Amino acid sequence: MKYVDADKEGLGNYAIINRVLQMGYPYPITLINGEPKFAGGIMEAEIKNNVDEVLKASN
Repeated sequence: MKYVDADKEGLGNYAIINRVLQMGYPYPITLINGEPKFAGGIMEAEIKNNVDEVLKASN
């Protein structure tokens, strides 16, 4: 897990986040395995379920 403060770091190294923002989605943006999954809030249960699915698929 990694938290990125785009106000401090900028979006130069985070092209996918920049594209999601340009599509009109709000912060915070949650990526799982580099793919945008959620925007506009922290949905703990949904994030946990998605991470569990990724972990299960990798076994």
